[in-house]
Amino acid sequence: MPSAEEKKRRKQAMQQLQVAATNSLLAGLPMDLGQLKGLFDYLDAALSKTECDDTLRLTKQFAAEVDLPFEPLQKWLSDQGGYCDCEVLANVEEKVEDLL
Repeated sequence: MPSAEEKKRRKQAMQQLQVAATNSLLAGLPMDLGQLKGLFDYLDAALSKTECDDTLRLTKQFAAEVDLPFEPLQKWLSDQGGYCDCEVLANVEEKVEDLL
């Protein structure tokens, strides 16, 4: 059984890893967190009316509406597992929900 000191060291190491992962995730984010939340809300509303067509069509519409360049957004989303609109909600939103 690990000592109290070892448990403390492990806990600190885990916290450092979590902070590093969060910083890495946010470093490449091509928009602010408010806009990202807006994207999730937009996709929630749109996908409640229509099925995902396995593209980022709705994400591209959102980017155009808020004047965001789509290509950097598309790359960042795909790096996070968001290859289509429903995956943006399923994969990306899950990764950042604690930050919003």
